[in-house]
Order: sequence, then C-alpha cells, then structure tokens
Amino acid sequence: MRSLWITAFILLFSAANLLAADLTIHSQVKGKGAFAKDSTQVQYLSATKMRLNQAGTKIDSFVDYGQEVIYTIDHGKKVVTRLTFKDMQEAMQALEDQMAGMPEMVTKMMFGDIADVKVEQLGPDTVMGRPCKKVRITLGKMVQEISLDPTLQMPIRDYGKAMSMLNRMPGQAGLLFKRMYEEMARLKGVSLRTHVSGLMGMDMITEATAVSTAPIPDATWVLPADYALKDGGKELKGKH
Repeated sequence: MRSLWITAFILLFSAANLLAADLTIHSQVKGKGAFAKDSTQVQYLSATKMRLNQAGTKIDSFVDYGQEVIYTIDHGKKVVTRLTFKDMQEAMQALEDQMAGMPEMVTKMMFGDIADVKVEQLGPDTVMGRPCKKVRITLGKMVQEISLDPTLQMPIRDYGKAMSMLNRMPGQAGLLFKRMYEEMARLKGVSLRTHVSGLMGMDMITEATAVSTAPIPDATWVLPADYALKDGGKELKGKH
C-alpha cells in the first residue's frame, strides 16, 4: 500500500477547486527521502478520474473519484490492487486509535508544530517558458516552494476535498496533510515545479516537462485485462 501514499503525497501539490478541461502533465522527479525516487512520471487528470504513471517504480495509480476506488497497477508483478476509499478510511481510523496514546512531544519531533503556518509570496518564476507565481508554504517541519501557472486549472471539482478523502492518515501526519490541503486550496493555478523539504529527510523536486489540455483518451482509464486482481481492503484488514 506504500505506493498509494506516495501517489497521494505527490498529487497534493497541484490543488485547485475549479472545473476545467482535461490536464496531462509530464514531469521529472528528483530527490531523496521516503517519497522520492529519481524518475519520470505522467499525471492524467479529468473531472472524475486521476492516473499517475511512474516510470521508475513501474507502478501506476488510478483513482476514480466518482466510484471512490483506487487501483494500484503493478506492471512488474502484473497485479492490480483494488481499494475503496471506505476501506482505506476504516484502516486509517484503526491506526489512529492505536496511535492515540503517543506523546505529543514525539509527534512534534517528527512533524514540528503544525499550528505554525507561514505562506510567503516569492514573486514571478518561469517553468518551460510559462510565467508562474512562486509561493513558499512552511507548515511545521515541511517547507514547499511551488511555482504555479495561473492560466491552468485542475479539472477535478474541489480537488482538496477529493484528496482528503483519498489520503487520510492517522495522528499528527493526518493533521499535517489536512492543513496542507486547506492552504493549497487557497492558491490559484497548477504547480509546474514543486520543491518539498524538511520532513523526514525529504528533499524532492517535481518539475513539469510538458503540459497538455487536450482530451485524455478513454484507453488511459482501462485496466490491464491480463493482470491478476487483488482486494486491497482485505489486505489492509489482515484478511487473506
């Protein structure tokens, strides 16, 4: 299930809440840390679906927001794992209950004080020749520098809410992500370059290399017919 969290984390840094045309973003990813792996990736985003293809891991993630289902497509193992939002939320609630007794001092050492939020406008920037607005968000120990193209919009209506449904995490980590969604939802445009650092040894840059607003082909959303299908809900609950 680790790839689900990585997918959600990466996609966090493109939030907006307007309805727009389909969007396809090719990016280069470089860096270090739990969520980083030098590779290329392609994000496909429509009004109701998202797919992230990662060349480095050979694992794709496909989220159907309308059906509230996540598919993890492992091309190496030729396995598709299906997980509903409901199953994920129940598993995260169970983890949250287990972590309820963790001392606040421990969580602050890991994530910092998430009540300390700072948003700074850093001025103009350029990515792929496209004029952007650069913003730095500091939330606890996490620092993000984001170059937003204001001429682009995310296709998913209320993207922040959709991502919070997808990526509920327990304890202080969950609060950190919730605050991050709230801050990102206030920004206008789509991130073409994101530099994330300061959290759990992370130092990751994701930079767009090509952007398209052309309609996404229907074949993008088709699962491989010859791959085995696994029930991720049972896996999370420890059932086999």
